[in-house]
Amino acid sequence: MVSSRRWRKCTLVLAVIVFCGCRLVTTTIAQTTDDATSAAAPADTVDDDRGDRSAYAEEDTPEDGSSFIDQYEQGVQAYLSNEWEDCVYFLERALEGYRTYYESVANCRIECEYAARDVKHRGDFLHGSNVDNLQHYELILRRTLCLSKCARKYAIYRYLPFSEDFDGHYMDIFQDLKTYPYLYSCYVKSNRITLAASAAYTYLVKHPDDTVMKKNFEQAIEMPGIDRDEINDLEEKSFVALLIGGIVDEQAKNWEQAIEQLEASIKQFIFDENQCRAFCEGEFDHGFLPDFITATGNHFTNALYCKRNCTLNMGMVRGKYYENLFPRHYQHLQSAYYQVKKYKESYRAGMSYLLFHKDDLEMPTALKTIEAEAKGSVTADFFKPRPEAVEYNDRMVYEEKLARFIKEEFDMLEDVISEEEEPAEEEGSEAEDQPNNQEGSVEEETPSMDDAINELYPKQTVGYGDRDEL
Repeated sequence: MVSSRRWRKCTLVLAVIVFCGCRLVTTTIAQTTDDATSAAAPADTVDDDRGDRSAYAEEDTPEDGSSFIDQYEQGVQAYLSNEWEDCVYFLERALEGYRTYYESVANCRIECEYAARDVKHRGDFLHGSNVDNLQHYELILRRTLCLSKCARKYAIYRYLPFSEDFDGHYMDIFQDLKTYPYLYSCYVKSNRITLAASAAYTYLVKHPDDTVMKKNFEQAIEMPGIDRDEINDLEEKSFVALLIGGIVDEQAKNWEQAIEQLEASIKQFIFDENQCRAFCEGEFDHGFLPDFITATGNHFTNALYCKRNCTLNMGMVRGKYYENLFPRHYQHLQSAYYQVKKYKESYRAGMSYLLFHKDDLEMPTALKTIEAEAKGSVTADFFKPRPEAVEYNDRMVYEEKLARFIKEEFDMLEDVISEEEEPAEEEGSEAEDQPNNQEGSVEEETPSMDDAINELYPKQTVGYGDRDEL
């Protein structure tokens, strides 16, 4: 994220990067889950400005009137008091409440962006010509109105603002899965060993280098009564089971079932990632009072980096990291479609895969085989990558260019500012103050390339086995 100091010094941010519209919008937007089931904070923490919001959430308010933050705190207190059943009860409710909040917020943002761009149902702009790029801001206003209505529809306002979470402390706890170490202990103490192993495994997927949890997991899987086949990542994305199922069917030569699951996985993958990306568009503390353009650019930069992390995080599947997981769908689809002699679908899947792996040597050979077998039936449509693959790749490439632009240009600006702020050297003092870099000086040891690589996830398995390899 661009530092507050850098933005405070900078008075100009190129408006072209603002709301660039790079998000992939899929027409397979899933409907949000049932209305959220958690409610506002207890009476002693309710602010006066929440009075007009309670009407929208009254029917969904839990009997004890607690939010998922309150439930988390109650679970932690039960853990500290050795009340293991209560610990499990409150922490499970807290996690469910957070998931409902996450899905409601993310889905509202996805639906409202799609609605704002849906010309057929949205209608014409208020004015025919795009004077001063006002149509861009009209779309933002339409999305704002849509978000307000959606928030009321799903009673999201009862969560906001988190008066007890101004600095995002509790949101970080849920996003970093820090509830699961407590759940692990409480599951063990209440003799839920398989769930305890799943809680440890879930935490390790997010924190693979946590040595304490690794030890806990290893101990759990050796306990009596453990069912290793039921150990799962409790936060696993919905697309994972579809993707693995499709690959298993492909290996078993169940080609039609493989195609069905892989196609479903593509849609679900896009939606799962878009949920994560939409959730990145939340509040942002600038740390200062920027002007309009600077505030927009700063907030956009923060959201952009968050969204790019979503793409990386989608590659973590059952304890292993797979780079470029999305195009793998097309690699397997190309093979499956070929086996059932659907040559055009197979060829287009291969072309889609090559968007992400231009230097691949095997796929062009497979496509030439299709050309030979399809003979005279090859048309121009064969050579068109699938539209969702084109859009996904374009967004990824554009965001990479934006991230590089931000880093290079603002780092350069920061260097210039730092040089300007350095105090002038007194005349004649340069020789005395400068360190001796002549012969005999000791240079700092240059780190190796291996040390410089900061891997997102280790290459070794973090888990209890290699089942369901992709």
